[in-house]
Amino acid sequence: VTLEVEEFAEAGNPKNVLAVMDRFASERRFLMNVGVEKGVVLRQAVSKHGARRALELGAYCGYSAVLLGAELRKCGGTLVSLEADANNAAMARRVVRHAGLDAVVDIRTSPAAEGIGKLRGQFDLVFIDHWKDDYLSDLKRIEDAGLLSDGAIVIADNVGIFSDTLCEYLEYVRSSPNYESRHYALPMEYNDAIPDGIEVSIWKPSAISATA
Repeated sequence: VTLEVEEFAEAGNPKNVLAVMDRFASERRFLMNVGVEKGVVLRQAVSKHGARRALELGAYCGYSAVLLGAELRKCGGTLVSLEADANNAAMARRVVRHAGLDAVVDIRTSPAAEGIGKLRGQFDLVFIDHWKDDYLSDLKRIEDAGLLSDGAIVIADNVGIFSDTLCEYLEYVRSSPNYESRHYALPMEYNDAIPDGIEVSIWKPSAISATA
């Protein structure tokens, strides 16, 4: 898909880059992108909540990095993306570069568990879309490292099709007093016949402490 983007997408145009990737995934070969419908939730999370510093776990081919990066650029924000696979990270960097978002998106080749420990500062938004077995453990690493700003939005993809694998993650964010969580039932990317979902959880530890 990287060659497709570089050949057919307008350089410096994130919207067109995403459109080319969507067409490729719909017509030629399935891609594990967040896709159009769930992508709307990501865009709204940035724009409505004023997120300025975002973290992504799992870059894959750079689709969500372009989507988030384009929104973050509007408010002077930035994105750090951790991708364990070196080939995927290289592909994602090329896609991000073609979209003109090099100054906004920093894709790092690193397993999330290692990369999280090297992060500094706090994030207003975290998008989790990597190895499903690691969703909960990596979220807890992020919490323990103090990387979530008060009111930070944590968004987890594929919680519908992988609901069995992610049952502990979903139970955690839905029952924890530190989160206000909402499920969005949306179709799987590029296949409306398969139900999927995305979970949006707002981190509110200070509000809980204030009422304790």
